Amino acid sequence: MSQPVYIGQILVEQGVLSEQQVFEILQAQKKEQLPFGVLAERMFDVLPGSIEQAWIEQYHRFTGTIDLAQQRFDEGALHLINRRQAWQFEVMPLHFESGGELLVAASRRRLARSVTFLVHKLEPVVYVRVAESEQLREFLRKYYPMPEVSDELIERARHLAES
Repeated sequence: MSQPVYIGQILVEQGVLSEQQVFEILQAQKKEQLPFGVLAERMFDVLPGSIEQAWIEQYHRFTGTIDLAQQRFDEGALHLINRRQAWQFEVMPLHFESGGELLVAASRRRLARSVTFLVHKLEPVVYVRVAESEQLREFLRKYYPMPEVSDELIERARHLAES
């Protein structure tokens, strides 16, 4: 089993915080019992987007990338969301695990929004795994066809969201 990766470590790797700043946040965390990201924002003006990106990186390192070609698809799971939701959040319910949990694939780019959507929309416990974006879109085209969603439209939307 690999060592856990902490958000502070990732923020240092990304050049957002120094080792000293991470140490100070950890010390404050012992006193205030607040999440690391909240303290990083308060103490060192770290932007919420930087915290979110570090969380996504941490999550992806922990769970890895799922290969959709190796997964089974459950019709009941697929019907839990509609086409618009699948494309808007870049998510794809795959199947129910033996304990009743729902396995869902999501794109790394929209992971934070996807998790928020899934937690509020779906009843079962949801396990989210990151899928490679191109492969996810290929499977979305197959299971949630929207002919009006072209690669060009996806790229334009991506550029608008980034600007």
